[in-house]
Amino acid sequence: MPLQTTEAIVIGGHNLGEADRIIPFFTRQLGKVRAVARGARRIRSRYGGSLELFTLGQLVFFEWPNRTLHKINEFSVVEPFVELKADLGRLGRGAYLVELAGASVEEAEPNEEIFLLLRDALTLLALHDDPRLLRAFEIRLLRIVGYLLELYRCLICQSTLEHSAEPAISPTRGGLVCSRCRTRAQDNLPISLESLGFLRSALHGGLEQSLASPLVHPHTASLQEVLRVCIAHFFGKRLRSIAFLNLVE
Repeated sequence: MPLQTTEAIVIGGHNLGEADRIIPFFTRQLGKVRAVARGARRIRSRYGGSLELFTLGQLVFFEWPNRTLHKINEFSVVEPFVELKADLGRLGRGAYLVELAGASVEEAEPNEEIFLLLRDALTLLALHDDPRLLRAFEIRLLRIVGYLLELYRCLICQSTLEHSAEPAISPTRGGLVCSRCRTRAQDNLPISLESLGFLRSALHGGLEQSLASPLVHPHTASLQEVLRVCIAHFFGKRLRSIAFLNLVE
C-alpha cells in the first residue's frame, strides 16, 4: 500500500456510511483519483473544511493496488477558492468546470495539462466572472483530449471561409462546414464569424488572453450552445451541472 503525494483539486464528494466521505480529486501526477476521508463528517474531524469543492491542495494518500478507491492520509490546503462559493453564478460555473475536467479522463489516467488548465481556470474565475472563460476552457480542453474542432476549412469541400460566409459546426464531422455544404451535415450548428474568431484566438493564446478577446451577446450565448452540443456528442453524455448552471445564469 504505497503512499502517494501530489497536488490535487477537489472536484466533488459524497457521503459514505455515518461518518466518512468519498472525495474525487483531479491530481497533477495521477489524473482522477477517488479516496475515502475517514471521519470527515464528524464534528471534530481533522479535515475541517479542507475537502470542500474546488479546494486546491497537497494530497497524501494510501494507494490500494488494483483498486479505484484509496484512503486519504492528509490534505493540506493551498488555495480554497472561497470566492467561487460566495455567489451562485460563480458556484455554478466552477461546478461545471470541475465536472467537465473530470468527465474528460478515465480513473487514474494522468493528464497534467488538464490539471493545469483547470487550476488556471478556477484561479481566473475567482477574479473574473466572465462567460468567455468557460468557452476558452471548453475549446482548449477539447484540443487536449483529442477532439479539436476544425476551425479553418470546410470538412466537406475543404474550402477556406470567405469573409461573408455563414458557416456552421458539425459535431459528427468534427468541425466547420461552409454555407454551401451545410445541408450535407444534418447536425449543423450555425456559428458566427465573431465566435469562430474567438475560438481560434482562445486556442493560440492562454485563458487569460481570451478574456481580452471581443465576444459579446448574442454571440456568447450561441457559442455556448454550440460547444455544449459538441461536448455532449464527444463525451457521450450531458453534464449534470448544466441544469444548475442554467438556473443561475
